[in-house]
Amino acid sequence: MNAVKKSYRINVALSLSNVNADFLQLILCMMVSHYIIGNPLYGGALFLFANIWTLYFEGNLRRISSGTAHRQTNLVMWLLLSASVFAGLALVFLFPVVTRTPGANFVSFFVLLIAARSILTWKVNNALSKPGLARRVYKGLFQVLFFIPCLAFAWIIDEEPVMWLTLVGYALTGFLLSYRSSTLASLTKYIDNTRRDKLRDIFSYRVFSNMSLYAQIALSLGVLMYVCYVSFSTPFFSSDTYVYMGVWIVAVLLFSELFTRMVNRRGWVLSLNIFIVGAAMWIAGSLMMFGFRGLWGSTVWAGLWGFGLACITSVLNRYNGDFKMVARIAGRKVSDRDLYFRSLVTQIISVIFSNAIMLCVVTIWVFVVPGARAPEVPALFRSTMVQLPVLFMLVSVFFALRQPLDERSRQKLLNYTRGTNNNIPTKQNLRSNLVDRKKVKFGVKILAFVVKPFLHLRVSGKEHMDMANFPSVFVCNHGIIYGPVAAVIYLPTYFRPWIDRKMVDRNLAAKEMYGRFIYRIPLLPAKAGMRLARLLAGPVTWALNSFNPIPVEKNSLRNVMSTFDDTVKVLTEGDNVLIFPERPRRVKRGNKMTVEHLTDSVGRLFTGFANIGRLYYDTTGERLRFYPIYASRKNHTFSIGEPVVFNPDNDPHDEKQRITGLLHDRMLELAQRCGPHRGKSETAALRRGRQNNKP
Repeated sequence: MNAVKKSYRINVALSLSNVNADFLQLILCMMVSHYIIGNPLYGGALFLFANIWTLYFEGNLRRISSGTAHRQTNLVMWLLLSASVFAGLALVFLFPVVTRTPGANFVSFFVLLIAARSILTWKVNNALSKPGLARRVYKGLFQVLFFIPCLAFAWIIDEEPVMWLTLVGYALTGFLLSYRSSTLASLTKYIDNTRRDKLRDIFSYRVFSNMSLYAQIALSLGVLMYVCYVSFSTPFFSSDTYVYMGVWIVAVLLFSELFTRMVNRRGWVLSLNIFIVGAAMWIAGSLMMFGFRGLWGSTVWAGLWGFGLACITSVLNRYNGDFKMVARIAGRKVSDRDLYFRSLVTQIISVIFSNAIMLCVVTIWVFVVPGARAPEVPALFRSTMVQLPVLFMLVSVFFALRQPLDERSRQKLLNYTRGTNNNIPTKQNLRSNLVDRKKVKFGVKILAFVVKPFLHLRVSGKEHMDMANFPSVFVCNHGIIYGPVAAVIYLPTYFRPWIDRKMVDRNLAAKEMYGRFIYRIPLLPAKAGMRLARLLAGPVTWALNSFNPIPVEKNSLRNVMSTFDDTVKVLTEGDNVLIFPERPRRVKRGNKMTVEHLTDSVGRLFTGFANIGRLYYDTTGERLRFYPIYASRKNHTFSIGEPVVFNPDNDPHDEKQRITGLLHDRMLELAQRCGPHRGKSETAALRRGRQNNKP
């Protein structure tokens, strides 16, 4: 069984790599066109036109597009396919007449030869149902059959290096296409035998499909743009330029594949943040590649471009496998084979989209750029090279921010599928978030991505967290705003925080912010201060609401009990809860009394939150765990302590005091251990914290 699974993974890796062999064929066609008629873009455009329709039929996309799903995608595809037909007709019939280049017919013959080889090789693989010696023999005969006309074509090339490069490149791409044709033949049969798309109506998978589609369009379009830029910006023909480009593409693809395998073997956690960081590096590399003259200068930035591509593809591959668990929540069984062919269809569609877009652009270049009589690409087309791929990558990042299956949701999903938290409320909560959810608030993801590089906190105490006994309550110090910001970014698990109701309502938040700190701004009139508070309250409440918080009521006993009821409900659904029960001090600022939290210690804790333990026990019969957390701004640490377990045998009042006292003591111990250098003032503050928390 393991051998079969390993063999299947090897075939998957080969097929995913060999689909990208089209880039090598593109370079080969551009080299031949550059040598024969002095215009590499013409051969590249013809190959793009042929490759679009070859992949369309080989990938059986006609069967997919005939369905009712993804109508917008189908409409865009048909528009691009129609545009590609007009572009292809203009290239084949209009270009030789307008530019008076009879040698263009030889280029058309070479591209036609490559397209015919691809389609007939796919036909052979599709006709032979069982793999074996017969298929290998037929594939070998077809490769020899199509190598003969290429050998005859090579005789018209006078330069020996170009002739040998043409023959070697043709043979190499034919070998790679034989693997791809086998995979696409299997895909055709899979689509013919598939009656229903099991993942079509799963919200998180639809978001992932869009994220993957636009990312792969951007990656493919970026490669196409760069190859065209390098080939046309070279004033004179040089076969070395095309060799360097081929080596660069192979190196980038191999590096991406090796990086993905290394990540999988070492079990590294790849989150959506890695995807966003990879997209940022890829965009930076794209911008700088086109800003440098010469091949080697741009190749340096191509390294950053390639590393960003590796990060993006690794995250996409890892996330694709997670949807087996999501499908289980939806009550469906999805295999690795289903996920693989789904991802392959997305990849083929992305190649067709990128090739069609590139074909429309290059067709204009073929007719316009040679008329400029300049070796350099005009500024308008240079900007197009950068802007189009970056635009698609930004759209992909937008869908990544909308993805509800983030790392914390994945951890919760793992707990459920492993049986450690296998209850009906948890399943309903996961189904609501991952299967049925229509709207995702991603303010927390933006906040984490922007703020995290400036905190650089060292996280310790993860070994104290027992996922088998989740859900739990995490109790953190406040430290003005430092504690909440550090907790929501660095707490390595899923949770929903307690947040004061005044801070999730825009009008109430504006009044609270003005009364806390905006009024202190010197020379600021009261009316202007309130306007500033309302202006700031908008993004603050938007970000806080994206945490899916539990609003905390303090005005009456009825409101407090409502908060407790909501908290117990959240816990029974499988979510952890994060609270900040530190009691603020009342201080006088000028002529006004206000409240503030300690920044170098832990103040007294409210004791009421500990009642959650008894309410949860009465509802579920399980003992709730309370984890102490201390975030130190001075020492840049985020420490998690050993939990305090609720004991139902104790008196309710005594148990509340015991939980609160132990949590406070352990938070103080974490504060003492967070850094070796501590002054007298900080030690005294810790002692004051212990004294103040005694009941």
